Amino acid sequence: MTDATEMQDETTYCAVHPDRETGLRCNKCGRYMCAACAVSTPVGYRCRECVRQVDDKFFTGTNTDNIVIAAVCALATGAVGFLGAITGFGYVFLVGIFGGVIAGGAIAALAFRAVERRRGRYSPIIGAASALGGGVLGALLGGYRFGGSIGGFGVLLLVGIIAVLVYRRFEYK
Repeated sequence: MTDATEMQDETTYCAVHPDRETGLRCNKCGRYMCAACAVSTPVGYRCRECVRQVDDKFFTGTNTDNIVIAAVCALATGAVGFLGAITGFGYVFLVGIFGGVIAGGAIAALAFRAVERRRGRYSPIIGAASALGGGVLGALLGGYRFGGSIGGFGVLLLVGIIAVLVYRRFEYK
């Protein structure tokens, strides 16, 4: 009977936050975790490490894939930004919206196929950042070469929409 009393009096702490008392354990690995570290799953509470291991099965992309995504997104969006700046369509708000949706869908699909439909944990961020950087650089080059400005708000809107669509395409849902 003293063993049961000793077990109840033992204080346990979170594996990640050693200053927090807890009695909650991961149902997969048995690690103690506090409420901030617990992730609710359909089968009970799990620690973030176990949930991350499950998520890793869905991320099959490699570092080479990230380079390909960055190159495709930057070059394609840079070309679109350059063309938007030199044609003057950047001053037309609706062209920026509709052109961004069409070009963004095409660029996202092109990048996704270039990496054979693989995605990594950071693919959405890499793709969106490359699209923004390439698009703004292309618009600056086009505006500088043919008129001295970035090409208007429509070009920036176009590039922003493309970046959002690229991010959404590579995002794990």
